[in-house]
Amino acid sequence: MIKIFKRLLGKQEQSPPVKESEATMPLTDDITVSKAYVPVTETTIVYLPAIDFHSERFGRRPQRLLKALAEVGYHVIYLNSSDEYYQVDDFEYPYENLPHFVVARAGQSVRHLFGHNRIVYWVNDSRLSDSVEAAYPHLVIYDSLTDPDQYEKQKHAMEAVADTVFITPERIYEHGKHCAHVHLITAEEFEIHERAEQIAKIIDHLPNRPAPLM
Repeated sequence: MIKIFKRLLGKQEQSPPVKESEATMPLTDDITVSKAYVPVTETTIVYLPAIDFHSERFGRRPQRLLKALAEVGYHVIYLNSSDEYYQVDDFEYPYENLPHFVVARAGQSVRHLFGHNRIVYWVNDSRLSDSVEAAYPHLVIYDSLTDPDQYEKQKHAMEAVADTVFITPERIYEHGKHCAHVHLITAEEFEIHERAEQIAKIIDHLPNRPAPLM
């Protein structure tokens, strides 16, 4: 699995600069975000394969949230799992007004789409913790969708790997109340853009992960 991820995604050898003010600003869930918030760094969010893009599972929460983040200004590469539907084209652009949102067919290399952007891995599947840790992106986000009693060991491992964890109130872990890097993020349709801007502010203020020792 780790070799497959390296082939598809490559490794980040150099981190784009992060301003000191961005790295030191405190994070809270009460951040007031402007309706016109613009990301401070060119950033690409890479969704690691977990939920087929056309799937209705989890109320299409990941798909809707990532679309909203693309509307904020992030580049989004959705690595499709294709476990429910077969994707014919290597790359799909599902939103005409969002050419920077691309759905890549399972197995397609997307490294050439990264450019010099800051790379953020967006993870739903906690079983990918080992693969994510070996891939060295600039940032790892764990968006937890399943109940706490499922894959408990893997979920704790993924939380330890991730730079920040997003969960919904109905699935909150008890320890989430005491962990600074855990944020409650709902994704109801009426508030999706507000949540996307809240997430954007959190992402922008997190420092890059340390470069691996060679």
